[in-house]
Order: sequence, then C-alpha cells, then structure tokens
Amino acid sequence: MFGRKVALVVGVGAAGLALIGTGAGATFSTATQSHQTITAGTLGMSVWVPGNTNGCTAATDHCTQIKLADVGPVGSTFETPATHVYVTNTGNIPATFDAFQMSEADANTTADQALRNGMNVCIMSTDPSGTWVEGNGPLTVADALNPTVKENPVPVAPGQTVAYWVSFYAGQDSTLCGAKYSDGPHTIAAWTAAVGHGYATPASLPQAAQGGSVTPTLTFSFTG
Repeated sequence: MFGRKVALVVGVGAAGLALIGTGAGATFSTATQSHQTITAGTLGMSVWVPGNTNGCTAATDHCTQIKLADVGPVGSTFETPATHVYVTNTGNIPATFDAFQMSEADANTTADQALRNGMNVCIMSTDPSGTWVEGNGPLTVADALNPTVKENPVPVAPGQTVAYWVSFYAGQDSTLCGAKYSDGPHTIAAWTAAVGHGYATPASLPQAAQGGSVTPTLTFSFTG
C-alpha cells in the first residue's frame, strides 16, 4: 500500500494555423496532456512502555525495539508481572498487523535449557477489534512455531495504537491468559498439534533450572 500525493496538470495546445489561399490547404490540430506525481508514503511503527527504566517511554521516541526490566531470581513456581507494551503507527500510511513471533536466547547451559523448557508464555493483545489471548503455553512451542501466532490482518491507521501484554510463568495457570492456548481457533489447533494435547496446567520448574537464565523476544510484524 502506498501513500499518494497527486498534482494534476491539464494543458491544451494552441490550434495550428495554416495560410489559406488559392491552392493552399488548411489544417487544424490540438492536443491535451495530463500528469501525476506519485509519492510513496513512509511506514513507521514505534514501540514504547510508559515509565520503562530502559527508555522508549513514548511513541515520539520512535523505538523499533525495547528492552524491558530484568526479572528474577524466580522460584520454581512463578509468574512475572504482565508488562503493557504499546505499538503506535508513527508513519503516514496505514499499516497492517499480521503476526507475532516469539524467540529466545540463552547461553545453552544445562540450567538455561531446563529453565527454557519449563517456562510458559502468555501473550494477550488489544486492537480496534477487541482484546484477545493470542498465545498461551510452553515457551518452546511459541519459539518453534513460525509464526507463533498468525493474525487475521488488523489495520492500524497513522496515529493509531495497538497494545499487548506478555508474561512468563511456571507451576500454575496464567492469571492473565487463563487455562487455554488462545482465543483464536487456528492458533488453538496449531498449539494443540505442537504440544500433542490440549491445554494443561504446567509443572513447576525442575531442579536443573536453578541458576538458569533466558532472554525471550517478542516481535510484531507489520506490512504497509
């Protein structure tokens, strides 16, 4: 989709005039032209969290990525606070939000792997169409599915904001997302197939997870 600035020019050529006389012919002619200048718009999405200790606290900061405050140490049963993250269209053309992708990084130690394998993620979003549990279940499944959640395309006009909450937990159901994989039937089917069964309350972290550390990243995809 492109923004368009249009300048329309219409010109009329002067009529040609030939001498008219004995043995001479007369011919009249005319021509018209139209011109358009097409200017592509700019797609710009800014992510921000009010009061975030690592900056990017307003859409006017024009951040495309944001680092949230570290959490921990956590116990074997835990739930991190649900951080409310905003994404604002700071460009001059409409954008379409169409997918979430979860990824994670760690040092690949035994403890890191045990923590990663025992963690669960809750992703909830709100947009002009409503508030939804996007995906909720094992972090390993959210990481492996591509995309983690495929959206019905959500249009976001210039100046408009969408938002999401994300939290991580083990040993209990998410207080934010509840006891379900998603509010979307296609996502439920994808997560059920990946896990191998319907939603079940997750186990607590194993002994091997002590001292582990992981850094999850959630990416929004937009097109314009």
